[in-house]
Amino acid sequence: MSRNIKVLVACSLVLNILLIGFFIGNVTHRFSKGDSFRRKPPELSARLSPEKEKLFFDAMGKVRRENRGIRSQMKETREKIFSILIAPEFDETAYKSEVNKLHELRGHMMQHLSNATKELAKQYNQEDRKALAVYLRDSARSRRDIPKH
Repeated sequence: MSRNIKVLVACSLVLNILLIGFFIGNVTHRFSKGDSFRRKPPELSARLSPEKEKLFFDAMGKVRRENRGIRSQMKETREKIFSILIAPEFDETAYKSEVNKLHELRGHMMQHLSNATKELAKQYNQEDRKALAVYLRDSARSRRDIPKH
């Protein structure tokens, strides 16, 4: 083989190895990324009775259903914000309006979560509430990718 073909094969091999490594790293990172309300939280399950655990998952399912429409509105609002940003002329008033709308929608989502948490807390004893508080704190940290100390 000529020298050029050897260099080309070596470069191709290195790039393929890097691509495979990137893909595997990205896929495994997604699976190991913090807790989600959709996944069964083992530390919470170990501390709650099956009845209280069912209450938790029912409440989080309700929150997800309530927030589904808000998420689509947030997506549309983000698209409007991006279109304002890339427009030939920047419209500060429209930008502020859309950003305020986005913050308001996030507030509604958090309100649904806090209402569900309040309803759960009414039905939980102190130990259950402590487990819930630890889980919510830790899952919020992991969603924001803040290291746990």
